[in-house]
Amino acid sequence: MTHLKSVQQLAVGCVLMVAVARLPAQESGIPAASAQTRGSVAQLYFYTIMNQSAFEEGYRRHLRWHAAHNDQLVWYAWNIDSGSRKGLFVDSTFGTTFAGLDARPDLSGDGADFARNVAPYVSAVDIETWTLWARPSTATPLEDRRPGTTIDVFLLQVDPEQVSSFEAGVEALVGTKGDAIQLSWYRMARGNNLPTYLLLLTRKNWADLESAGPMLNEMLAKAYASAPAQAAEVMRHVRTIRTETWTYEPRLALIPGRPLEP
Repeated sequence: MTHLKSVQQLAVGCVLMVAVARLPAQESGIPAASAQTRGSVAQLYFYTIMNQSAFEEGYRRHLRWHAAHNDQLVWYAWNIDSGSRKGLFVDSTFGTTFAGLDARPDLSGDGADFARNVAPYVSAVDIETWTLWARPSTATPLEDRRPGTTIDVFLLQVDPEQVSSFEAGVEALVGTKGDAIQLSWYRMARGNNLPTYLLLLTRKNWADLESAGPMLNEMLAKAYASAPAQAAEVMRHVRTIRTETWTYEPRLALIPGRPLEP
């Protein structure tokens, strides 16, 4: 999505993360992106909402604009419920390409509609660009257009000289990749002053968190059937870890080929 001039400095589009429906796309009713069109780029936009009810009404009007213009990008929406960014609203697109971001329909009309319906009720906070790190990911629900209810977000910062060791260590963890623990990894392309990685745990409820393991080292060891000591050694390369929990907002999301939630 494209945003008002004052907001455009931080954002040019409409966002993490989420339990996955295990059904095939045709059974779940959610169209999946085809292998030919799916990309690895994710663009996330963060806002402070100044008038919740007016924002939701205006934002849904803006989503209808996108649907009417046959926008083929998916637009997800979350509220951040815990962590240092608690209270922010996130909208994002996943599974696209950089060229796909440029090819959105009628960018000037998009901006004008956003300015009219959304911009008066938000303050832009930040924008982040990520690329999917496929090898260690055990699931890609957002690229598959199958969002669920909750995601636990881990932001891991690594010193530049530790990047090679960290990435080699993460990939070495990958043994038997099952989908019982839904992990998605991303590398930051824009938005921070240190190499940063985004790890998303998709879950339906608290029981899923208990099953995955409440501690990050334990979760990684379980997901990859590796030794806890090996996971701890990988995390030794991480400088800082921030955690957040995001709740999916289906009424403020747009999946191409599917009507807006009532």
